[in-house]
Amino acid sequence: MKLTRIALALLVAAPFAAANAGVTVTPLMLGYHWYPEDTQDKMRDEALLNRGGGGFKPNGVALTDDLSVGAAIGLELTPWLQAEVEYQQTKADAQHNEDNTGPKTGPFANTTGFYPGVPYDAKHETLSGNLIATTDVFTGNYDSKIKPYGLIGGGYSRITVDNPGYDYRSYDTIGNLGAGVLWQLNDALTLRTEARATHNFDNNWWEGQGIAALQVVLGGHLKPAAPVAPVEPVAPPPPPVVEPTPEPTPEPQQLTEDLKMELRVFFDTNKSNIKEQYKPEVAKVAQKLQEYPNATAMIEGHTDNTGPRKLNERLSVARANSVKSMLVSQYGIDGSRLTTQGYAWDRPIAPNNTKEGRAMNRRVYAVITGSRTVTVPADQVPTTAPSTTATTQ
Repeated sequence: MKLTRIALALLVAAPFAAANAGVTVTPLMLGYHWYPEDTQDKMRDEALLNRGGGGFKPNGVALTDDLSVGAAIGLELTPWLQAEVEYQQTKADAQHNEDNTGPKTGPFANTTGFYPGVPYDAKHETLSGNLIATTDVFTGNYDSKIKPYGLIGGGYSRITVDNPGYDYRSYDTIGNLGAGVLWQLNDALTLRTEARATHNFDNNWWEGQGIAALQVVLGGHLKPAAPVAPVEPVAPPPPPVVEPTPEPTPEPQQLTEDLKMELRVFFDTNKSNIKEQYKPEVAKVAQKLQEYPNATAMIEGHTDNTGPRKLNERLSVARANSVKSMLVSQYGIDGSRLTTQGYAWDRPIAPNNTKEGRAMNRRVYAVITGSRTVTVPADQVPTTAPSTTATTQ
């Protein structure tokens, strides 16, 4: 597959990844690509040996420093680690030997070169997979808006010089090392600046780049899980006051209270973020989960029938995960107590052929169940086991 087609695929894939938090899209990367003098010498030598079936021919070429453009799509694996696929292209001049002569000694001494005088047009393309790790992993300061990072990666390089009378191509394996800073402008936009060194393993030379790019974050940045708040021990009831009476004092009894609670949250089209009007309902669920330490929640995500099947499957899971993430990060609920499942459009509660029906189907439905043991005085023991049932909507 041509590298240019892969670059287009990066941009086409971006809207379909929007249902997942932490997806990064870099629609335009601008940089300056330079080739050190010893690298240019190796380019000329390599070009000389490859022209004409491997025999020596003078007038080899080397790429000149020029601007580069590119694009990338990635995913935040953790709050401090990103993985990305990146395409870049540099349209540079290919400068051939200026004196148009071969070596002064040896079997090709004083041989005459070909097509002197005018630089050739060249194209240098790269396709890389990179890992970006910020210093937050060491500092723990995930709320910082300025994030230094290191980059390591590898991939594929293609250099093409295609001019009348001169045809040169090089297909090589490369490795990337870089360092830079992510400047978070807001929750959706990040400015990225980077200095990078690239090693061409097949030809054993180094190249350098200075890069600036605007990164768009879809679904919001990943946040570190909030520490689970310790459960305060329940103070035992005070000992009963024994009155001087021949009648025995009634003993307190322990009873089990059952909990069953439902939660419904509705979403806008192709969105997985929780709207402000439903956040108090999620808070009520968090309160009950704290009151019932062994309670669990089954969180189901649903969509209407708008859009492709695969997109709706991912969107339903993202909606369920939004509720789970809020319970974990804001209220300290243990994530192992929360189970999520996405059903796409398989379980509608209203017809999908009306606007109102589709709005009812874009939802999260959660059932919270559990129990707890409480101690009550004997004279307050109910005749039936107590239970707690609540519905939030």
